[in-house]
Amino acid sequence: MATGITVGIRFSNGSIAYLQNDAVTSGAAGEEILTANQGGDLAQTASISVGQAYTGLVATHAICLVKTQAAATGRMLWANFRGPDGAVIVPISGGGSQVGQMVALYKPVRMSTGVVCYAAWEIAADTGTGTASLDVCSPAKCDNFTVVAVDGANTELLNKDGATIGQSMNGITATQMTARYPSTVGLNNALGGVSTLFVTASDGTLKALIPPQSNEDGVYAGPSISYPVRILQNDGAFVNSDT
Repeated sequence: MATGITVGIRFSNGSIAYLQNDAVTSGAAGEEILTANQGGDLAQTASISVGQAYTGLVATHAICLVKTQAAATGRMLWANFRGPDGAVIVPISGGGSQVGQMVALYKPVRMSTGVVCYAAWEIAADTGTGTASLDVCSPAKCDNFTVVAVDGANTELLNKDGATIGQSMNGITATQMTARYPSTVGLNNALGGVSTLFVTASDGTLKALIPPQSNEDGVYAGPSISYPVRILQNDGAFVNSDT
């Protein structure tokens, strides 16, 4: 069965964009979501990056929807805009095929050549070895961290370049974090793990708890956490699933 990802975008001038990739491979690495040729009077050019298609416009809101053909099991792991250098500019909210509405981006994104939209998904399942995902945002920098969980063990999340949260965001105060885990029965169904993702200092001191957003099809994703967390070099972000 094929799985497609749709990203809807609203710009500051009131215009709307529609991005689509109809054959995205499951997994945390993700793929680019390209502009879609919808036909009719919606004059969009297929298979080019969002920054090139809408150069000069400023994105203020977006939503990511995942649809698995003939099933309701596809769940978003993460979605984001990235700059020409490949770095995450800002995350995009979303979930399954019927989740939510266009949500305000953490900060506006001006489109230019080299700005791209990427997203990743996984099948929702009763498992303690799914992929955990964490978006972390500050006024200075945003990033995304993922890991395939190990049932019953603390497992550290890393960004796409293999860096920990401390290595990526050392000295930055995060003000928004969003966690996702595509389990049908919850992150800690067997009660031997931890029911949230968490950030710890080098000595194990707990610095943040980030409960996974509701990631069920037809259920609104819910808000991100929004208290300040100062990130230091040896801090780590972890998941401990037990299902």
